[in-house]
Amino acid sequence: MNAEIISVGTELLLGHTINTDAAFVARELSAIGVNLLFACTVGDNPGRLRDALEEALGRSDVVITTGGLGPTDDDLTKEVCCEVMGFELREDEDTAERIRSYFKSKGGNMPENNLKQAMLPVGGTVFENNHGTAPGAALEKNGKCVIILPGPPGELAPMFNESVRGFLKKYSD
Repeated sequence: MNAEIISVGTELLLGHTINTDAAFVARELSAIGVNLLFACTVGDNPGRLRDALEEALGRSDVVITTGGLGPTDDDLTKEVCCEVMGFELREDEDTAERIRSYFKSKGGNMPENNLKQAMLPVGGTVFENNHGTAPGAALEKNGKCVIILPGPPGELAPMFNESVRGFLKKYSD
C-alpha cells in the first residue's frame, strides 16, 4: 500500500517549529511495510489542505495528517478531512467527558472551545488520546483511508504506538 503524510500548521510551514512528526511517522510506516510516496506541509488554510488531501488521495491508499486538531478556529484538519471523505461530525459525549476530566486532573478550568475536540466522525475509527485532549481518527471509504493525528509529538507518538500501528498493519505489504 502507498501512503502520504500531510503535516498541517503554519508554524511548521514557516519554520517556527521543527516538524518532528513527519520524521516519526515516516520511520514508523517504513517499519511496518507501508510504502511512503510523499510528505508535504500545509499551513492552517482549509482550501490548501483540501487541495493537498484530494491530490494525495488521488495517488495513495492511506493519507496521514498530523496537526490541526486543537480547539482554536484555525484548527480545521478534522473538518476538512471529514468533508473530503464524506463523514459527518457529531459530538461524542464520552470524549467530551474525557476532555473535562483531563482539565480537572490538571487542576484547571476547561475553556468551552475545547469541546470542539469532542466532535468526532460518525462511522470513523476513533483513537483515544491518553496524553492530551484531541483524539485521532481513521476515515475509511472507497478503498481509501485518511488518518488524522494530533500535532504535539508527546500526543502523536503514543497514539501511533498504542493504536495506529495496529490499525495500519492491514494496509502493510
